Amino acid sequence: MESATTAQQLRERVGKRVAALRAHRGWSQELLGEHADLSQVYLSKVENARVACSVDTLAALARALDVCPSELLKESTA
Repeated sequence: MESATTAQQLRERVGKRVAALRAHRGWSQELLGEHADLSQVYLSKVENARVACSVDTLAALARALDVCPSELLKESTA
């Protein structure tokens, strides 16, 4: 039986996906923050898995990155 994904693993996955999608667009954390109405400091914490995002934050990030929220939970292929 496979073990369940831990909360920390999900935070790391979301952080990696946000960073990858942001970099793909050539955006700084500051620019993504402006689009998602979040601070650069908070985005750094998200990308480094130091905070647990709320559903509202995930939705704001997905909207800013023009992806479905589920895209932020996918494992990074890089």
